Amino acid sequence: MNKRLIILTLLAVLCAPLAAQEEGQTDEATTSQTIDSLAERIGTMMKNYFSSLEKLATEEALISAITDEDEKQLQQLATYYQEQLPGSLRVRLYIKGKERPDEANSPSCGFACIAIIKAAYTGDPPAEALLFRSPDANLTLARKIQDQAGQTIGAIVAHYPFSLLKQEIGKLQSVSIYTELRQVLAGPTVTLFSHGDPEVKSGIAQKFVRVPNSKWLIAVWTPGGVAIEEYSEPELPWLYFILAIIVLVGGLAILIIYHVKHPAPKKPAKPAADKFTEILSPEAVSYDNEYDDSPTLILGGGARDVDVAKYLKGSGEPGKNK
Repeated sequence: MNKRLIILTLLAVLCAPLAAQEEGQTDEATTSQTIDSLAERIGTMMKNYFSSLEKLATEEALISAITDEDEKQLQQLATYYQEQLPGSLRVRLYIKGKERPDEANSPSCGFACIAIIKAAYTGDPPAEALLFRSPDANLTLARKIQDQAGQTIGAIVAHYPFSLLKQEIGKLQSVSIYTELRQVLAGPTVTLFSHGDPEVKSGIAQKFVRVPNSKWLIAVWTPGGVAIEEYSEPELPWLYFILAIIVLVGGLAILIIYHVKHPAPKKPAKPAADKFTEILSPEAVSYDNEYDDSPTLILGGGARDVDVAKYLKGSGEPGKNK
């Protein structure tokens, strides 16, 4: 049994309720605040895209090409502008009165796209999702082009990825509520993306939020139809905390019983040094003084088994005088 594994498991069980409670608090904040910030974030994105289009629409080269009806120059400018707009899929430039669908290039520009262009001549149409059930799905934005006299002479159109909306709504964290991103048209409202538990959807949504600079709105449903401002994620039951404490105490008891039944083994005693390899003390060695020049050593017990060469004073052989 691994003691560290037991301890880590017990700590994980104890901390799980706290982590879940913190997640619930995050979801509560998502419910009451993030829906509004989601709409604001998408609206700001569209506003920045429109600002870039309006700036390009004032360039003299573009105004001259529209005035001269120079189709070749307009094609070159469209390619150049697409590179100047990060993330855009395609830019199209139109001469007023000569609008026509373009089905050959992706994303295509059909009659709905042409309708947005014509709306730009007299106003500032909001961003709109087109062809969202096809591979050519895109966000279409258009602004008018005016000459020096302030007369509308054409339009500039930019297409952006439809997936931008999916990425934004995918940032929602709460799963207990249900959220739809809708497009409001003259006909029936169309749902573009949804997030959360569809079982929660019942009757009229508890909250609607318009997305600025677009034809979109966000609809939100809560479990039980509670007003969105009053709704909070379900709190973690106290039973879970009690269960965690029981598991923790039980685990500690098991750990203690295990230590009692399986005490740690004692460390083995250090073995005694071999008597024949033990360093000889000065008292065990003495010299024979009977003959002054004798190199013979007199050792204590067991001397016959010891190599005495390293203890000899002289360099001569034993038993011989220098």
